[in-house]
Amino acid sequence: MKKLFYLFLTFIFFHTISIDAQNSKQSGPTLQPEESIDKKLKDIATTPDIDPKLMETQLLQLKAESGKLNYDWGVLQSGDYLMDLYLKQSRNKEALELGNQLKKVAANKKDTYGFISNIYRRNALALGYLGLSDVSLKDFKTAISYAETIADTDKKLYLLALCYENMTIYYINKRFENKTSKDSVVYYLNKSLETAKQIRDNNKTIPKYDQISFIDMRLGIFYLEQANVKGNIDSAEKHLLEGLKIHENKEYNIPPDNKIMMLNQVSWLYMEKKEHKKSIDFAKRALELEKQFNDPYHRVESFEFLANSYLETGEKEKSKFYMEKYTFLKDSLSYADKSNADTTMKEMVAEVSDNHKKNTEKQLIFISIFVLIAATGIWILWRRKNRVTHRKYEQMIEKLKNEALKNSEETDKNELPVSYNRNNIADETERKLLKKLEAFENSEKFLRKDLTISFLSNQWNTNPKYLSEIIKNNKAQNFSNYINTLRIDYIVHKLYNDPKYRQYKISYLAEECGYASRQVFVFAFKKINGVTPSYFIQNLKNESV
Repeated sequence: MKKLFYLFLTFIFFHTISIDAQNSKQSGPTLQPEESIDKKLKDIATTPDIDPKLMETQLLQLKAESGKLNYDWGVLQSGDYLMDLYLKQSRNKEALELGNQLKKVAANKKDTYGFISNIYRRNALALGYLGLSDVSLKDFKTAISYAETIADTDKKLYLLALCYENMTIYYINKRFENKTSKDSVVYYLNKSLETAKQIRDNNKTIPKYDQISFIDMRLGIFYLEQANVKGNIDSAEKHLLEGLKIHENKEYNIPPDNKIMMLNQVSWLYMEKKEHKKSIDFAKRALELEKQFNDPYHRVESFEFLANSYLETGEKEKSKFYMEKYTFLKDSLSYADKSNADTTMKEMVAEVSDNHKKNTEKQLIFISIFVLIAATGIWILWRRKNRVTHRKYEQMIEKLKNEALKNSEETDKNELPVSYNRNNIADETERKLLKKLEAFENSEKFLRKDLTISFLSNQWNTNPKYLSEIIKNNKAQNFSNYINTLRIDYIVHKLYNDPKYRQYKISYLAEECGYASRQVFVFAFKKINGVTPSYFIQNLKNESV
């Protein structure tokens, strides 16, 4: 029985060898290991919509195989793709760790294919995301110097366009310290756009229009961040709609994660233009697409725009629903970002300590400066938000202190300002309505929860449309924002002038000033004052105002 078993195994063994030999003859010459790795990496790069987890597994395997073969270009290429994947998933710490490994492999090599330029650029981007701005600028400059050595003109232009666009993160991080940083952001975005447009249209290997649409989106974001400046909303609309047109053209095959970002920014555009239905539509489209390509940073943006737009349309329950989702996810992401930055800083300091024993005095000085810059970057990252928020608080206190003087000056004026000849409303009618508005503001009737413009117009025997125009022309607000401002101003004065209000719960304060929902109150308070009611109360307590 055993003899038969061994004979059977022998038959299977030789039969398998025979089949392998036949297959080898049929399939042609066998690829060398390095060629096989290159082919697999090319397949990954050209396969659309590949599952991110599967892609990561394959790239890690190819990187490990390349390392065993001492095939440095395989290590660099697979590492480059991995860093790109990590950055798209906001895994900045992992991207930075990998980047530092790859820079050692890239030492003293010529950047024939652009992988080294990409690695330095992505490393700089990860540093920028973690708030380590000064260190990131050094890597951006190295990335540019590598890109400029590439012989392929289109490849060189594409990599330079990426570097110029990505480098704006340095100036964005510096915008609170340097007033000219905003000008630098626009300069490098336009430089990136001009560079990308020089790439040939018939080059199928370079995603020219993906880059152009992305820069258009970045320019749109820049102008929306300063929407109060005349002409900026028009400029934002021009760039965003040009970018959206590229995304919706199937010929260009733009990556879906970039499309999610574009849809969110168009939602923001329409929110600024007060076209809230359109804003809701684009934010929902972004959320639907995000379900297929999970990214919490895109999702939190969609939640924010939906919460704002639903609030403006009066759909308070929907606004509350998305505001709760936004708050929870935003807090989670902020905590994760801070943890990543702290961990990265500790690792960088540990690495410096290890190298300290081996370095000369000159190297020691360099390392000390490097650590100081990095530590300063972390400190600035931590302090920046607190400083901006506290500045808003100080502005509130200053306004409250000066209000008595301003009110006395306004009392000396005998007549209320009238916007003559607007919307065909008679001067006398407008004057009467303005007096009623003044009395209304002093009466605290705006605290009624069921207050509507129809209710007021009926009380004052006027047309809701007339009243809306009067408020818009003389208060520079729509009715909803006007009432919110009165209510929040009321509770701010209570908190400032009467310390007992500082002991009450937020839900009580919300009800006190006419809000049925705690969340809507908090959102309105922060929108008007730039700080939350909790922050305002805590600082009043700390300063014993």
